[in-house]
Amino acid sequence: MMMSALFSRRLTEALTYAGALPFLLLLLPGLPFLDAAARLSAFLAYGAVIAGFMAGALWGLVQREDQPPVVPVMASNGLELAAWASLLIAPGPVALAVQFTAFIGLLAIDRQLAGRNLEKPWYWRLRLRITAIVCLAYAVRIALG
Repeated sequence: MMMSALFSRRLTEALTYAGALPFLLLLLPGLPFLDAAARLSAFLAYGAVIAGFMAGALWGLVQREDQPPVVPVMASNGLELAAWASLLIAPGPVALAVQFTAFIGLLAIDRQLAGRNLEKPWYWRLRLRITAIVCLAYAVRIALG
């Protein structure tokens, strides 16, 4: 079954914002089933998963081109590897900063692709808003220690 463009856009927007909820929920100290260390570990694990998802989306987008741009392909892979590597170091400010930087880097790749008209303008605006929300969650998490 084919979706209309408007329905697809609205679904993408809804799923994107829903995808930010775990970042926000894991900031809450009152979660009865997770202590502070588990919340931090879950935050980092979710961040690595989402960074991988975003890197894969970028990979798929550029592979549609006859001559995929090399920089986005290499950078998206490097940023995903950095997010994964952040799980190999002690959970804390350094791991959070690595992932924060990966999300900023993924946004920069999106900006480059949007500038080449490989992304729809509404999607670029959505990416900008959601990255701001996610990075704000990272800043709060870093401030919490």
